[in-house]
Amino acid sequence: MKVAVINYCGTVGKTTIAAHLLAPRMGEARIYAVETINETAGDLGLDIEKMKGDKFGKLYKELLMSDNAIVDVGASNVTRFMAEMKKFKSAVHEIDLIVVPVVPQEKQQRDTISTLEWLAERGFDPKRIRVVFNQFANDGVSLVDAYSQIYGYLESTGNRAAYKPEAVVVSNELYDRVKGSGKTIRELAEDKTDWRAKRTEARAAGDLSGMEEAVDGQMNKDLAQTAQENLAEVWKIIGIGKK
Repeated sequence: MKVAVINYCGTVGKTTIAAHLLAPRMGEARIYAVETINETAGDLGLDIEKMKGDKFGKLYKELLMSDNAIVDVGASNVTRFMAEMKKFKSAVHEIDLIVVPVVPQEKQQRDTISTLEWLAERGFDPKRIRVVFNQFANDGVSLVDAYSQIYGYLESTGNRAAYKPEAVVVSNELYDRVKGSGKTIRELAEDKTDWRAKRTEARAAGDLSGMEEAVDGQMNKDLAQTAQENLAEVWKIIGIGKK
């Protein structure tokens, strides 16, 4: 399975999707980060190959030789990447699934619509394009209202991408906490450290910094387990494991 994560806009969580949703569930899939400025999965401790958008020929050759791959196209390179991709007519058939994350902010929703339009113009099968609703606050505002622009677009066009049943990544502060930590959500969720015992030990020793470390460790583990459950559900909905 070869999966690309694409959006014209930054700050929609492409690397979150690649590193925390896809990579832990796609075995030995290589991650290709098409990015020169922003965070990549490599910043989360994952093994990646990083390249610029104008090196699509090199990437395409590696995709042709691979059975499993994740392509994380960063906002700083997406325009060049898409321009280069036009040169290779069969590229649309080599990518099995395109994941397009979208967040509630209005600009990001407009850019997501532009991304879906571009994918349609390139001839990508809409059944192989999956919208993922990312950073949903779950604060009482409905999904339809939170993502009203993209919902309206998808409902009116009818065939630009798969979006039902809705794959929803719920907002979780841990995604910000893990940035630059070299840790993934799965690693934190499966952490075997007894943080309660560590906290008790630090308290007895009067070790304030040790207590803070233990508290942070327990909070991160709790948040990671919640996020992991959510990501597992999203994985089932987008159906990669069934292909």
